[in-house]
Amino acid sequence: ATGGYAEGGSLYALGLIHGSHAGSSTEKRLEASTFLRNHLRNSHANEVISHGAALGVGLTSFGSADLNVVGELKELLYTDSAVAGEAASYAMGMVLVGSGAGNASSSAGEELAELVAELRNYSRETHHEKIIRGIAMCLALVNYGQEENADATIEEMRGDRDPIIRYGAMYGLALAYCGTGSNKAIRILLHTAVSDVSDDVRMAAVIGLAFVLHKTPERVPDLVRLLLESFNPHVRYASCMAVGIAMAGTGDSDSVALLEPMLTDMTDYVRQGALLGTAMIYMQQSDTCNSRKIKTFREKLANLVGDKHQTTLTKMGAILSTGLLDAGGRNCVISLGSRNGFTKMTSAAGLVLWLQHWHWYPLMHMFSLAVTPTCTIGLNKDFKYPKKFEVQCNSKPSAFAYPKKLEEKKEEVKKRVETVALSTTAKSKARLARKKAKEEAESGEDSAESAMDVDKKEEEGESKKEEEKAEGMDIDGEGAKEDKPKKKREPEPTLFRISNPSRITKAQAEVCAFDLEQRYRPIRHAEKPYGVIMLTDSTPDEEEDLGAVKTPAAEEEADPPEPFEWTPPGHPDHPDTKVDEKDSGKGEGDEKPAADSTA
Repeated sequence: ATGGYAEGGSLYALGLIHGSHAGSSTEKRLEASTFLRNHLRNSHANEVISHGAALGVGLTSFGSADLNVVGELKELLYTDSAVAGEAASYAMGMVLVGSGAGNASSSAGEELAELVAELRNYSRETHHEKIIRGIAMCLALVNYGQEENADATIEEMRGDRDPIIRYGAMYGLALAYCGTGSNKAIRILLHTAVSDVSDDVRMAAVIGLAFVLHKTPERVPDLVRLLLESFNPHVRYASCMAVGIAMAGTGDSDSVALLEPMLTDMTDYVRQGALLGTAMIYMQQSDTCNSRKIKTFREKLANLVGDKHQTTLTKMGAILSTGLLDAGGRNCVISLGSRNGFTKMTSAAGLVLWLQHWHWYPLMHMFSLAVTPTCTIGLNKDFKYPKKFEVQCNSKPSAFAYPKKLEEKKEEVKKRVETVALSTTAKSKARLARKKAKEEAESGEDSAESAMDVDKKEEEGESKKEEEKAEGMDIDGEGAKEDKPKKKREPEPTLFRISNPSRITKAQAEVCAFDLEQRYRPIRHAEKPYGVIMLTDSTPDEEEDLGAVKTPAAEEEADPPEPFEWTPPGHPDHPDTKVDEKDSGKGEGDEKPAADSTA
C-alpha cells in the first residue's frame, strides 16, 4: 500500500500477537523478533515502516534487557525522525522495563546505565516533542517496581523545566511504586495534581494514583472525589480514568454513580473519560448488574456512536467503551495483579502505554497487554483437563451470565385495517335508498321494480348480519373453551454447577465452592476456584474422559484475507457508490424511449 502504512501496521500487529508471554511460545517469539529486527534494520528510509517495526521489536523483546536490540533501536532514534524516534523510545522502554538501569543501586550493567544517561542528554538536545515524550515514558518504564531506588531519577525528572519530562516523572513514580500503596508516592502525586502548571502533568499525576493503590482499589474513588469537581477538564478526565482503572470489572454502583455526572460534562474529552471509566467498571458484568443500569449504558453507547451532533472525541470514547465492555469475548478483564497478590509487569506497562493513546492513537492496541483472561481450569498430573470435574456456584445463573447477543430488529409489515361502518351511517344510507325508490315508483312501473329490488337487498343484508353475529358468538364460545391457563414462570435456581474449563469472574469466585465428594478434588481445598487448579484423582483405576489444552501457537490459523483496497463510503470507487450510479443510469435509460415515442 502507498506510504508503507499497511506494512508498518502488519509489523506492529505481529509484535502484539507475540508480545504477551502467555499467548506465544518462546520459539515463536524469538522467530518473530528476528524477523522484525531484519525489517527494522532495512526500513530507516521509511518512518512509517520503521515505526511499526520498532514497536514490534519492543513487544517481542519485552523485558529482555537485550543490549543488541537496544543498540538497533538507538540507531533508529538517532535518525531524528519524530514518528520513528518516538516508537524507538517506547520500544527501548519495553525492552528495559523494570531493569532500573541508570539508578545508583541498580543490578543492570554499566552499558545500560550509560545508555540511559545518553537518552536523558538526547531528550534535552532534540526539538521533537514526540521524541522527548517517548524518552520520558522510556525512563518511566525502566523504573517499574524500583521503589526507593528510583527516587533520585524521578526527583531529577520532577524538577525539569520541560513539562513533558515532568509528565514522564509522574508515570515513573506510579510504576516505581505500583501496588505498594506508598503514602510518600500518593502525597507527591496529589500535590502535583493540584499545583503543576502543565495540564498534562496534572493528568498523569491523578491517573498514577490508580496504579499505586491497585491492591486497595476502594480508596481511589474517595481520593478522587474532590478532583472530579475540579475546574480543570484534564484533571476531571484523569479522575474518571483513575476510578475506571482501579474499580475495573467490579460493577461497583458507587463508582458508577460518581462518574455519572461526568457523562454530560461540557468538555468532550471529559465525557470520553467518563465513558471509558464506566465501561471499565462494567467489564464482565451481566445485564442484572447495578439494578440493570448496564443495559441503559449499552443503549447510550449505541446512540452516541450514531449521533451526528456528537463531537469526534465523545464518539471515539463511545466506540472504545463498546470494545472495553466486550473485551476478549467478555472473557477478559483489566487486572494489574495476579490472584496471589503479585503485580503483573506486562499488565502495568501495557496499561500505561495504552493511556498514551491520548497523544498517539496507534498505542490504543497496547490494551491487549493489560487484560487478563478470567478462566478456571482444573488439570490432572499430565496437564490435561478432566471433563467430569465441576465447580458449584451458590448463586442464580443470571447473576453472572453473559449479556444477551444483539438481535437485528425486523421490520414489521403494517396490516391494512378495514374501516368499520357505523350503524347510523348504514341506516342513513338505507333511508336515502328508500327515498330514491319512492321517487322512482312515482315516475313509473320500472321504478316500482327497482324499489322492490332495494327492499330485497336490505332484507338480505340484515339476515347476513344476523348470521355473522351468530357465527361470531359460536367462535367466541369455542375460544373460551380452548383458552388454557398460562404457564407459571419457574423460579430461577439458587445454585448451579460449572463445567471444566469455564469462565469464572473474580466476583463469581467468591460465591463458588469445590464439591469434595466428586471424583476429582483440588490439592488445595481452601483456595477459591479461580485460575489454574491442580486436581487429584480419587479413583485412578477408572477410565478418564480428558481434554487437552492447545497453546495459541499450536492452534490452526485461519487463511489470510485476499488482498484488497479499502475505500470509505462516498468515495467514487466504493461499491455502494457504483451501485447507486448504475441504478440512476438505468432510470435515465428507461425514460428516454418514452420521450422519443411522445416526440
